[in-house]
Amino acid sequence: MSETTIEKTYLSVPFEQKDEAKEAGALWDKSAKAWFAKGPDVPPALRKFLPMNEADRSLEDPRSAFRDFLRENGADLTGLPVMDGKWHRIGLAGDGKEQNASYRAFLDGVPNGQFKNFKGDEILKWQGTGPELSAPQKQKMIAEAAQTREVREKERADEQQAAAKRAFGIWANLKTWATPDNCPYLGRKQVRGFGVKLTDDGRMVVPLRDDANRIWSLQFVGDDKNYLKQGRKEGLFHTIDPNKQLEKSRDAGPKLTVIVGEGYATGADVHAATNLPTVIAFDGDNLVSTAKAIRAKYLQANILIAADDDHHLPLKSPPLPNKGLKCAQRAAEAVGGKVLAPSFTPEEKKRGLTDWNDLKQARGQDGLLTALRESFTAMQREQQQARGKGLEREREMTL
Repeated sequence: MSETTIEKTYLSVPFEQKDEAKEAGALWDKSAKAWFAKGPDVPPALRKFLPMNEADRSLEDPRSAFRDFLRENGADLTGLPVMDGKWHRIGLAGDGKEQNASYRAFLDGVPNGQFKNFKGDEILKWQGTGPELSAPQKQKMIAEAAQTREVREKERADEQQAAAKRAFGIWANLKTWATPDNCPYLGRKQVRGFGVKLTDDGRMVVPLRDDANRIWSLQFVGDDKNYLKQGRKEGLFHTIDPNKQLEKSRDAGPKLTVIVGEGYATGADVHAATNLPTVIAFDGDNLVSTAKAIRAKYLQANILIAADDDHHLPLKSPPLPNKGLKCAQRAAEAVGGKVLAPSFTPEEKKRGLTDWNDLKQARGQDGLLTALRESFTAMQREQQQARGKGLEREREMTL
């Protein structure tokens, strides 16, 4: 087992012995659906329930079989999959750090699972060839999976805390604020530096903060974009709000509007055009958790998602989903917000334009303002149409 100090040691407790385990101090984890003992030191009366002491009578280990299925279909998986019925993101072989797939698997009845490669629309299905698991076998695997997850999450939390300390030290020692004159990236994108710093080699540094303003990690932007190793990203963001509207208007209710976008250049441009507080989520995968963090802090605010339009992805072979629009729509749905999507001409699409900064550089600042107004008008029109359809359905139900 890992040397990481764990908070829970999971147990394989048969249903008919649950009262005995509870009497001996075992606790129930509703999320993991398993019993556990606090900490790594298991009381003597509970040691017989440790998974390692449970005889394995399975003819086929469904975890190994499902792992082989995932690998055969392109998944990059080294350990055993978690079979808890929940979707888990996973990488594809050859995709580096990208997680372009997900899986879920069940131990109920005959073990079975599903695999979704985001580069295609088909969901592949797997079913174990062994017999249905007995209750003790199933409970043993649930306990082992919960223990593995407990150790991984604790290790990841420790790594993220260490990265946060490194990030704070690096940020504090950077003395130069990034501007279009000293930072090649800002000069190339034609945007201002809002709360970002500069490394000695000219890269822009963007802090990743939580809703309490604590720095957890850093993004380094030059020719490429990189993050501090083992740093946290989920639910973290960078805020562009030089006039401190968020601080002044926290209790403004629906009068407060906050924009959430993916990249720094998009956020800087949208803020400059609207003068509204703008939050950078760093990528599409982080839009939902970032939007939720903003909603939790500003309960009644209007939240607009400044989307990227990855129109080139559906044209690939095999076709991929338009990730920018899809992630923006999910974020908007999660917080009751609306999407501001750029609209490109066929010629602009051929040139590879995908975000609001691309649009600004192609059409100028006035063109950006016009496009934002058009997108906002289209959003309101769709909202009114949706209300109209809802009223029609209500009238039909009353007839």
